[in-house]
Amino acid sequence: MFDPSQNKINIWQEFAKETNSAFKVGYSWISDSTEINYKDWKIIFDNYTVWSGKYSKEMTRVIVPITLKDNFRFEIFNEGFVRNIEKLFGAQDVEIGYPDFDKAFIIKSNNELKIKTLLRNKEIRNLILSQKEVNIQISNQKGIWEEKLPDNEYELSYFIDGEIHNMQTLKSLLEMFKLILDELYQMNSIN
Repeated sequence: MFDPSQNKINIWQEFAKETNSAFKVGYSWISDSTEINYKDWKIIFDNYTVWSGKYSKEMTRVIVPITLKDNFRFEIFNEGFVRNIEKLFGAQDVEIGYPDFDKAFIIKSNNELKIKTLLRNKEIRNLILSQKEVNIQISNQKGIWEEKLPDNEYELSYFIDGEIHNMQTLKSLLEMFKLILDELYQMNSIN
C-alpha cells in the first residue's frame, strides 16, 4: 500500500544538505532539526509544538546559545493589536530612526544605544523587514517556551507560527542570524 508520508520531503534534512550542515533526527516530542556551525556558535533550526490545554500550535524556531558579556537584551516583533495595547499601557519601546522599520516593528531593549547600533546595519534591517512575521529576542528561556536557563546562559532566538517549507526563507533567516551574531560580537556583547 502507498504511504504518502514516505514521499514527504523533510525540510530539515534538505536544509542541512543545502547548507552543508548537520541533520539531527528528532525523537518523541522533539522535531528533526538542522544544526549549523557558524564560527563559535551553533545555529539550530527546528519545529516546536506549543501546548495550551487541549490546543496546540506548530512553530518554527531558530535558537543560538550565546554567552552575554554585558547583559544586553532586546526583543523585536511585528506591530499587532495585542502588542499595541501593551504599548498604550506603558510598555517601553525604542525607535531607531528608520521610519519604515520603526513603523513595522516594536523594539524593546535594556540598552537603547546598543539596539540602535545593531539595527544601524542595513543588511540586518532588510533581512528582518523581508520576513513575513518577526519575533527575535535574546532570552533566558531555553528554546523560547521551555525552562529558564541557568544564570548567565542566554539564547538569541526567533520564532514564527507554523512550519517554514521555503528554502529561500530559511536561508534568509540563516543569513540574518549570522549578521546579528557578527554585529553582537563586534559590539563586544557576546563571546
